[in-house]
This record gives sequence, structure tokens and C-alpha cells, in this order.
Amino acid sequence: MKRFTLFASLALASCLSATAQRTPTHPLDIQDAKFEDLPNYLEAWMKGEMKQPQGVSAIDDQFYISRVRPLERIKDGDYQVRQGVNPERKMCLWTPLDDPTSKWKALPRYCFEGDNFSLWSYIDIHGNWTSPWIRSSAGLTDVAHKNGVSVGCVMSIGYGAYVYLSNWRPDTYSRVLYKLTQKKGGKFIYAAPFVRLMKYYGINGIGFNSEFHTSADVMTQLTEFFVECHKEAKKIDWKFEVHWYDGTDDRGSIHFDGGLGDHNKKIFGDKDNIATDMLFANYNWGNWHLNGSVSTANRLGRSSFDYYAGFDIQGRALRNNNWSALLNNDISIGFWGAHSQSLIHQSATDDGTSDIAIQKAYLKKQELIFSGGNNNPGYLPGINTNCTLANSSLKNFHGLATFLTAKSTIQQIPFVSRFNLGNGLSFRKDGQVAFDHKWYNLNTQDFMPTWRWWITDSNDEVNGSNINGLVKAELTFDDAYWGGSCLSLSGQTDFSRVKLFKTMLEVQPDYEFSVTYKTLKGTDSHAKLFVALKDHTTDYKQVDLPATETAGKWSTFTVKASDLGLAAGDKVAMMGLVVENSPADYQLHVGEMALRNSTQLFNTATPTIKQVQVLRGRYNACDFKLQYASKDESDWEKTYNDEVGTWYYEIYFQQKDQPQQLLTATTSWAAYVVDAPMVSGNDKRDCRFGVRAVAPDGKQGSEIVWTPYQRVEYNQPLSDVVADRPVIKPGEEFTLKYLDEMVPAATSWILKDAVTGATVATAESGTSATFRVDQEGTYDLVVVDSQGNSTTTRGKVKITPEATGAVPHINTLTADKQTEQTGKPVSYTYDARLGEGMASHGLVITDPKMFRIPGDVQKGKSYSYALWFKADNFNHDKQGTNLINKNSIKDSWPHNNWGDLWVTIRPEWQGRSLHPANEVSFNTMGWTSHDIPYEDVMTTGYSVTPGVWNHIVVTHTDGNIQKIYFNGREVASHSFSNSIRREDSNDNRIRSYEVADIFIGGGGVYKSGFNGVIDEVQVWDKPLSKEEVLEAMKGYKEGSIPSNLKAYFTFEEVDGKKFKNLGTAGRDFDGSVVVTEGSGGENTSTAAYVDQQPDNNVLGFPGVVGTYEVKTTPTWELGDGRISSESDKTAVVTYAAPGKKNVTLKLKNGWGEDEKTVNEIVDITAIPDGISTVEAQTGLSVYPNPFVESVNMRFAENGHYTINILGATGSLLQSNQFDAVEGQVVNVAISGARGIYFVQVMKNGKTYKTLKVIKK
Repeated sequence: MKRFTLFASLALASCLSATAQRTPTHPLDIQDAKFEDLPNYLEAWMKGEMKQPQGVSAIDDQFYISRVRPLERIKDGDYQVRQGVNPERKMCLWTPLDDPTSKWKALPRYCFEGDNFSLWSYIDIHGNWTSPWIRSSAGLTDVAHKNGVSVGCVMSIGYGAYVYLSNWRPDTYSRVLYKLTQKKGGKFIYAAPFVRLMKYYGINGIGFNSEFHTSADVMTQLTEFFVECHKEAKKIDWKFEVHWYDGTDDRGSIHFDGGLGDHNKKIFGDKDNIATDMLFANYNWGNWHLNGSVSTANRLGRSSFDYYAGFDIQGRALRNNNWSALLNNDISIGFWGAHSQSLIHQSATDDGTSDIAIQKAYLKKQELIFSGGNNNPGYLPGINTNCTLANSSLKNFHGLATFLTAKSTIQQIPFVSRFNLGNGLSFRKDGQVAFDHKWYNLNTQDFMPTWRWWITDSNDEVNGSNINGLVKAELTFDDAYWGGSCLSLSGQTDFSRVKLFKTMLEVQPDYEFSVTYKTLKGTDSHAKLFVALKDHTTDYKQVDLPATETAGKWSTFTVKASDLGLAAGDKVAMMGLVVENSPADYQLHVGEMALRNSTQLFNTATPTIKQVQVLRGRYNACDFKLQYASKDESDWEKTYNDEVGTWYYEIYFQQKDQPQQLLTATTSWAAYVVDAPMVSGNDKRDCRFGVRAVAPDGKQGSEIVWTPYQRVEYNQPLSDVVADRPVIKPGEEFTLKYLDEMVPAATSWILKDAVTGATVATAESGTSATFRVDQEGTYDLVVVDSQGNSTTTRGKVKITPEATGAVPHINTLTADKQTEQTGKPVSYTYDARLGEGMASHGLVITDPKMFRIPGDVQKGKSYSYALWFKADNFNHDKQGTNLINKNSIKDSWPHNNWGDLWVTIRPEWQGRSLHPANEVSFNTMGWTSHDIPYEDVMTTGYSVTPGVWNHIVVTHTDGNIQKIYFNGREVASHSFSNSIRREDSNDNRIRSYEVADIFIGGGGVYKSGFNGVIDEVQVWDKPLSKEEVLEAMKGYKEGSIPSNLKAYFTFEEVDGKKFKNLGTAGRDFDGSVVVTEGSGGENTSTAAYVDQQPDNNVLGFPGVVGTYEVKTTPTWELGDGRISSESDKTAVVTYAAPGKKNVTLKLKNGWGEDEKTVNEIVDITAIPDGISTVEAQTGLSVYPNPFVESVNMRFAENGHYTINILGATGSLLQSNQFDAVEGQVVNVAISGARGIYFVQVMKNGKTYKTLKVIKK
């Protein structure tokens, strides 16, 4: 008997629930330096006493050393989309490239979500706001340098701080700057080693949050140090920069909004003494400030483009009345915002807070900000001074392409782009999934299209009349040829020219262009590859991409430069694709575009493995770091990858006696891997680790270099427990077991009443436990492991009423006879618990959707909110996942994000004690520490487990007593005296005349949206007592609703897009599923709620009877048997061929299925007629006889047979030859009219028998 269980499905859910995160759930295993150690490290580095900072290992330091040489941007022969835009204007993103915790930067990790900024062609500086001096992860520096972008780091001095050059000051900034600015013999001791250190790590700029107080003498000393650093950097051919926020002036005073003038000209510097390369203006500039700044810069002999008009995209988004002033002044542009994540990335929750929703919205947001609201830099909207960061608002934005030209570094051969953004839902090579795991490693990002998206029609124009007829271009994570993404072209168009890459590539006739592509509908590509030459960028040379052999399969087309009409020395300035006459369902994926010299060989150095660190070993995976080197480096030598003939490194893993696996790639000389897949078993722990250097053409490379096999210890047991069924009935036997197949046996398994804590059942030591519980209710599971540590899973077991249905269970499966002849009936009968019943409907909540209840249904501070909920998984943002909110999008920040109350499922958090992930907090207005929960009102010790139904009630009294009940038990009670309601606040950011509605689910800033199922949602106008909570958990029937239960939703029936409010407040307060449209970032004033079609076709909480019919259906697997009739628990079956028969029965309903197989349940024999004699003589049976269209022939012996079909007169009508094996049944159709035929059987050339058959 084989019972279908939840073991496998829950094991999968357990793995997946940890992967869809903004911040990884796995540890950060890469240590970084401390800023305060910089002076000591610098001094030791000068003396050769230390190779890496204190506390940083040799392997970890590799993740901060850039191995990609900074590339120069194209200058000679450059061109632009829009004439009149000054190509000298620059752009700085003075934002973080980081995660919400400000820990991960651009380090490799194993979740999908991460800042994979990709529009490098429009920026000149990335200020890297959360990276301290002098540390920047190579993930950022490598991809920035590849695109000709400078990378900075920041000294984050707080506003109004006092900074002086003294070793005795209490602040770290003063002490560090004191050390760095020491002189000897009139020269700065540390200027030269400082810039040498920056070059070693690949950092260009040092940034200051310069809104501090100091003295004029200190400012002079700093200015002179900066000037000296510039001069020392020039000696070693390094681009050194200072990024200065225009707050602290030459006198050491805070002086905002004065432009570039006499008060800050020294810190800016003149042409011979450059101090600051990016002077970042505060945000209240106007035409007068810019005009004066241009004049001052000219007077100093400096480019006025070294002064940047600052935009606070956190506080103001893109709202600025003076955008047009930039058209009249040669001033650059700078974005700031904010402290943990770039606001462009952080605000990408337009379509939800899942990782894929954020990534798609982030791609779109970047394109709208830089390429304008039409997603095409060739056709930009007019200047818009009132734009938010919401994608709906950005569709009207003028785009930074109004002021900036796109730049490129693509001027070296080979040129290869696979359109990989640097992260993915899986890692692919050559179109095949190599590692089926989410990942992020920004340094693998390819050259991205220079313009996103410059597309024109057959006249090479784009305007309002033709833009909607152009093909749609986008980068997609749905597919990839290499890495995690590719280019997608889709939609109907007569003609679209997609201009992808600005290049300056000098070719020879035998150089080869190639495109790797895939058609998804049909095989016609409808596409051409085109190129254009320097100074002739509208004279296109193009060639058709051939049709593919098969839709959905990658194809590569290669063409020589000479076949495109190119001559030796021609310089290709543009590459792209034309799409022509494509249908509406057209979709083309492009996985690679390249230009290679096929005869070029690369002296790719074979790397040497320096060390491997196995971090953790689980039963089915391990985590490790690997360090290698393509060249031995002495002293402070740093080797670029191009010096050793390398583009990137592939990282391999192999478990002994298992296939080798490619897991990831990187440009660094160290790799970090989490969840390398392993086959479970204590005797299968020997593994090896490998690396391969890949040449710049992406084809050639070294062999894989392997470590010796070593044992990966099993040292991270998992405590996850899975059940063999989703619903359990009173007295029914059920089994709980460890998911981990190698975990040592637990010392005890205990079930406790979730309300009282009383023990109701125990089991002995083992890796699984079987229980029976007679009483309906909710039970916590406590497992004490082999080390004596206990793990509690709240609400793990629910004993629910028989009336709501159960998993089917087959007791017996029998036949009414043991033998029967072909064509005669056999009856199969089963005895089973069908498990049918009437269960509750639930409501599916999938981010960004949320359930909305009109807020006026509950007024004042006396209330209770209650619901049953089951989370699919958690995609926690910085502050967790929204469960319940009462707020209004019409309020200003921060109240629009928090409101009257917020109930949040939290990530792991350190308060007075360490709170594990998935505890629930309950905060109310008046709590101003929004980033953290109120520790006294948390479900401390009570965490939510994905896939488990839990019940929660939050209550509040007029006396400000807050309580939380979890599965019927009071787990928090505290008085918060500052608790107020919106209507009682005098904060002018609150629009108290607007109603704050109640929401279940839905994301926000720093908070993810809930994904799962909810049921039995209740809003009361009083705080419930303990007894009332227990009653509320059971639900209520219409006609017996308590008067204080104002809003009540069971989700049994949808009325259009509404759910009837069964509470006493009536139908004016019906609920609905909504999404927020027009929201992006912290400003939601222009957003709106839009009703969605709800999905309640799902089983709700199994402890409540409802109207969802749980119906059990049987499925039979009978081989060659056919069901002639089927009645209650019986199927009547006939067989055409003799033999011993197996039968399988499956019973399935909404709760699950059971399966039972009985082998050789009946022996079917042939009908005893003349055929029996034939079988005895020739080893052949022929049936049926008479027949309708064909006869079956069954052979008892192996042999070569000829079967001749003769007519009634003996004429040969047809002949069949074949080799048969013992027991084989062959079906032979006999054409012709009804009547008598003869079957002549010949074996090995001899006639065995001639049989008469009759066709009916």
C-alpha cells in the first residue's frame, strides 16, 4: 500500500520558503574591515606587515579586490540620440547599492532579489553610499569599471557633528582624518599609500557626508591633502576623486544652497589644485545658483560639470520646479537617497514585494527614469516637475536622457554580451540549467544595451504616431542562454529597428558576428542583424537571421564581416536587430550577441586553488568558499583578469560517484556557494571543488582544476518536521517525521495543547513519531533533539471535525474472482474512508493583493482584530511581512506606511533578547521607532511556520492595554500609554478627514506583502476576553453573530468582487481584494486602491464547516483492462488479453489522496475454442474471434514470424513480418469487408497453422 503523503511536498516548501528574500536567509560568511581600523591598516600595509585588514581573511579580502581593469569610454566617433545634449554633462548616483540591512552590498548571495543596477551608460560616478572608506565589494567595482564608471565610498558623518584633526577626539572620523593628514617634511605621509591602496582595491572616490562643523584650519588641511592625493594618483595612473556634499564650506561652517562661490571654492579647487571632483549641491538650487556656479567654475579654470545639482529622491522623489534650469546651465546631475538602499531599487514595489515583482519593476523604473516615460530616448515627454518614483508617474517623466548622452566602453574584440543582469532564478550555461537555485552576483553582469530602448521605424524615426507600432524590448528572467536573463523582443510590428550597442570595434573581413536566439512561437525569426559604421550610423548593413529548426530551442547564426560588406579597418559603431512583419504573438529571445576573431587565441592562465573552506554540511547540500589565483602576486601587486587571459571563472562541485556540477561564475579570485546539491547519505560525503578560467571570447579557457576529494562533514542538522497529511481527525493515526534524512534520532516527541500547554501525547526516541489524539483542537509540537535542544512548532497539529472532510484512506481492494476469461467481467470493490465533507472556503492573498475592510467599521481604541491564516512562505523585507494594517495612502510619510496599527510578522531581530524569525508584533500609532517592533507586545516564543494554520487576535482597550492571542493563548499583554488614533493626532502629515481602512496583507516600505490563505476575518468593537477568543476561533453561523462583531468574513460566497460583511455593521462595510496602483517609494498621495477579482476557490481553515464540497473521486489503473460499468466503490472490468493482472486504485479529494496497488489480483485466460489448440501447437493465440477491425496475436515463444492474411478464395491480401518475444501481443488490422478470412502463421520460414477468423 502506498499512501500519498505531504512529506515530499512539504520538504519542497520548506526549501523554497527561504529563497524569495530581499535579504538572504543564509548567513553572511564574508567578513569586512572596520572603518576605525583604517589608519592602522594603512600604516601596516605601507610597511608590508599586513596583506589585508584586521579581522579579514585572505579569502574574504578577495571579494573586495576588483579584477576588472577600468575601461575608457568611446570618445572619437561618438554619437548621440538627441542633438543639442551636451555629452560632457555627468551623472552621479550617490545612493547605496545594498540590501535593507546595509550588510550585503554587492557581495554574492543565494537569493534572487538584489540591486542589479544596469543603466551604467548614463552615469559617471556611483557614490556607493553605504560603503565605508576604503571598502567596496568587487561585485560593484568590477561591473562599474567595465562600463567606465567611477566608484566611491563614504564617510557618513552625522549632521551637525564636530570634526577636528585630533587623535584625542571621541569620534572615529576625527581620529581617522588626523592620522591620514599627518605630514613629514612638509609632505603628507599617507597621500601616496592612500591612493595606492585605493587602486589596489579598485576604488576611485572618497565621499563625505559633509554637513559637519569644523575650523578653517581643518578645511585647509583637508583640502591640501585632497590636492596631494590627486597628484600622487596621477603618478600611478589612477583616477582618484573626492565627492563632497556641499554643506561644510571653506571656513568649516555649514552653508547650504549657496552654489559654487567664494565660500567653497577652496574645497572645490582650481585647475592646478583639484580638491573635489564632485561637489554635490543641496536640493534647493535654482537657475540663479546654477548660473553663478558655472561662472565660478570657469573663473577657477574648472569644468562647471564638476558641480552637481542634487536631487533628494528619498524626500522629494523627482519633484523639482527647476529641471529646466539644467537646460540653460552646464551643470551635472546627482541623485541622493537613501541610507540603506537606493530609493530607485527600494521603491520598486509597484507590482508587489515578491522578488520577481521587485526585479521586474526595478528594471522598468530604471528605464523610465533614464530613457523617459515612453521607454525610448528617441521620443521623450516634456519636462515634468512633479514626478514621483512610482512607475505609473514615471510614464510621464521626461527622462534623464533629456540632459545626458549614453556612453559606452565597447571598443575591444572580442565583444560578447549574453544580456545577463547578474542574478537569476537559476544559473544557466548554453541554455541549460546548471544550478537550479536563485542567485545574485553582480560582477557577472554583461555589457547591457547602451540604450533602453532606442527603437525606430523603417524611416529611422520614432514619434507619437508610430511608437505604439514598434516591437517591445525588455530584459527577462524567464529564460537565459548564460547566467540568469536574456533579451526578449515581442509583439506585432511592421518594422522596428532595435539599436542595442554603441561600439567602436575595428574589424577584419574574417571576423565573425554571431547571434544566439530562440523563437517561442513558430520558427520564423522575423529578425535581421544589423551594424553601422563610424560616421555612418544611419547607413545600415544587415542580414537575415534564419528560421530556427524548432521553436523553443536555441540557435546560433554566424556571419563574417566580409559578408556584411565590411572591409579591413572598418569601425563598427552600432549593433542591433531589426524585427519585421512580426505577428501579435511574436516572441524572440536573444541569448548572446558577439563579435569574435575566430583565429584569436588567448593565453588563459590555469588557476591554482589556494584554499577551500567548507562552511556547513547538510544532509542534501553544503556551503563553501573557494580561493584561487591565476598568477602569484608579490607584495602589493594586483593582477587584472585581462592580464591572465581571463573573462570570468566557472565554479564546479562534484560529489564522489555523482556528475560534476557547474554552480556559479565570478570575476573575483574567490567564490562563495550556498546549497551545493548533495545526495544524502553518511557514506556519500566525499566531495571535490573545482575552478575553470574562461577566456574573453566566452569559449576558450583552461581545464577544470580540482581539489582532492575531501569529506564534507554533516554538521548542520535541520529541525524541520513534516506531516503525512494536511488534516487529521479525532482518533486518526498520523505520523510526523524529520525532513532531514540524516538527522540523529530525537530523544522525545511531545504534543501540547496550544491553549493550556498541557501535554496530550508523547512518543519515544526516533526520527519520526506516530500519534493519535481524540480531542479536536490545535496542538504545538515539541521535539527534543539528540543534543537535548528543544524545537517548538506552534499549531503544527490540528485535530478537526469529521464534517470538514479528511484525506481518503483505502482499507481493502478485492476482486470477485481469481480467474476469468478474456472479454468476461471482473468486479473490483474497495472499502475506504472517502473523507468527504463540507469545509470552509479560504481567501487567497498573493502580494500585491490585500483584503480591504472599510475603516469606519471600527472607531476608537477599543477593538479586537482576529483571523485564521496560513502563510505559503515569507519574503521578509527589512521590517518583516505585513499581516494586518490600518492606514491611509493619503497620509504623508511615515504615517502612510504604518498608520493606526500594524501587525507584522518579523524577521530575526535582536532586542533585549534574540527573537527568532516569524514572531508577530503589534504596534499602534504613537510608537515612533518604526524600524523596530515594540518588544513588550510580541508573540515572544511563538513563531509562525509556513504551511501551518494559525489563529491570531490583537486587542486594544480604551486604557491602552494591548494584547495578543496566538492560537487561543494570551502571549502578550502590555500598557502603551502613548497609543493614539489618527483622528486624535495633531500631526499635519495625517489627513484625519480621510478614512484609514483595514488591510490583511499588502506590502509597504521595508515590509513585504503576505502570501497565503486567510479565513474567518473578524473586527470587533471591544477587546475580547480569553473565553471569547476561544469562541471566536470556532466561527459563527448567520443569525448568531454577536452584536459587537462589526465586520465578519467567511469567504464562502463572492458577490461580484465583494464579500458580504456578515457582521452587525451590515453591507455598507463589505470587503474586497484590492491592489494599490500608482505607489512607489515613500510618497503615496497619488496612489489609489483598485478592486481585484478574488480567489476563494481554495480550502480554508479545516476546523470550520462551510460550503466547500470535499468530494472524493476514484481513478483506476488497469493495464489493458476496460471499465464497462462503475457504481459505488465497484468497477466492472473486462480484459482483451490473457495474463495475470495488477490493479491500482487512487482516491483523491481536496485534502489529498491515497493509493493502493494489488499485484496479480486476477488471472485472465483465453476463451477455450479452436484457438486453444493452435496455442498448444504453435505458441500463438488469436483473439477476439469474431472481430470488428483487428485481431490480437499473442506469442508464447520468441521467433521470427510472418503473418499472411488470406481471403476466402485463398488470395493473399496482406503480409506482416516481425520479431516477437515471449508473451508479446501484436495488433493487426485486417482491411476489407465483413466475412471469412484465413490467418496463415509462419515461424522461421515454416507454416505452423492456418486459422479461420470472421470479421463482423
